[in-house]
Amino acid sequence: MPSSAERSTPGDIPSSQENETPPPFFTLTKDIASKTLPLYLSMIAGVIGTLVTAAVLGHAGTASLAAYAMTIAVFNPAVMVVQGALRGSMPFVAESADDTAALTSTFRNAMWLALYTGALGGLVVVAVPTLSSLIGVPEATISAFGLFPYLMALTLVATSFQASATTLLIALGHSKEAMWVGLTNTGLSVVLIPLLVSGPGPLPSLGMTGAGIAMLVNATAALGTAHLLLRHRTVLAGRKVGLGSPAWTSVWRIARVGLPMGSTMLIKFGVLGLLAMAAATAGVADAAAHQIMVTLATFVFLPATAVGQATVPFMARAAKDADERGHRPVRRALLAGICLALPVVAASVLLVFLAARPLLGVFTPDPQVQTLVIGLLPVLFVVVLADGAQALPGMGLLAIKRTTPTLYTFALCFGLLALTAFPIAAAGGLTWLWLAYAAASLGLVLGQGGSFLRLTSARS
Repeated sequence: MPSSAERSTPGDIPSSQENETPPPFFTLTKDIASKTLPLYLSMIAGVIGTLVTAAVLGHAGTASLAAYAMTIAVFNPAVMVVQGALRGSMPFVAESADDTAALTSTFRNAMWLALYTGALGGLVVVAVPTLSSLIGVPEATISAFGLFPYLMALTLVATSFQASATTLLIALGHSKEAMWVGLTNTGLSVVLIPLLVSGPGPLPSLGMTGAGIAMLVNATAALGTAHLLLRHRTVLAGRKVGLGSPAWTSVWRIARVGLPMGSTMLIKFGVLGLLAMAAATAGVADAAAHQIMVTLATFVFLPATAVGQATVPFMARAAKDADERGHRPVRRALLAGICLALPVVAASVLLVFLAARPLLGVFTPDPQVQTLVIGLLPVLFVVVLADGAQALPGMGLLAIKRTTPTLYTFALCFGLLALTAFPIAAAGGLTWLWLAYAAASLGLVLGQGGSFLRLTSARS
């Protein structure tokens, strides 16, 4: 019978036992880059799909767009928590990449975690119309919900199961396969959303219900693609992996590593929502400029997110042997990721600087808003670069299964930002608000970097 190493496919990351001599630093960086590019393309595609959905519903009517925004305001954080929780499986997968039995067990436990977190998030999404009524949302918006929240709850469960497989693909080094999962979802979104919402030609217009059906179909197709690729293009090929009976201790081990990551994302985007409200109190132009800057920052930050996810398996494999070899290889992999991510982020910001006027013209014709954004581009540069610099050590903490310091760091830095956002906006408008955001981001760099160095210093 062939060994698990012999059954490995070309995309799998080799085990540390098979690769005792660390590769040259340039080779390591190039290997991480090769895993990063497909993830980055998948993230770009996902953003495009989201923009298409918002644009189509915007043309379907203001009430429909408002109902969509209300549902997505709950759906997206729930997805982040689920994805963060499932990221807790990445170090366990990377460690057991050459042990098919252990990998099968980890995958099964990740699916159980996906089921419970997805179902819990789905219940919250279903409650959106009721919550909207309680906070006084206009009746027109509530009437526009229809079946959409229920369809999105099912979409969340499907997305959770898809994420359990996609996370394993990334952890095993199969970034190209993970990219195809994202492209499947986006490709169907671009086709089905306009088709079912607007109903071109003789087709009926289904409005919000059509959007929900399209998203559920997209998520189901992505789920099938992810599991199909995982079961045919990795070491799990030929093995039957069902839910089976959960090993609750192992499920909790994954959740204990992943849930702080999910909670961190919840804190971050919750505080960003508060910043948007604080910017709105400073004036209409400030609110518009803030939204444009957040959009630019999201696009520019994507390379750091992609590099961070691609680097986790390399760091986790190195951390597996930390008792014998120390944490130096983990730090080395992190440094390679930083050297790859930050120049790309800096170059992206530089392109925004150079093309500021025509680029901002796409977002708004208002010269006051454009002037505000251009004046704050240096602050945007600091925010994005600091965010990229903190994200990599955060992924390093995930790789060594010590994610609680990340949660504490975000709770402190972004908690202070949340408490002071409205007074700062009242005193200095958008400029002071983004300076405070930059200070919080620099605090994350110190907290994340310091925690990673401290926890990897014992055997460095």
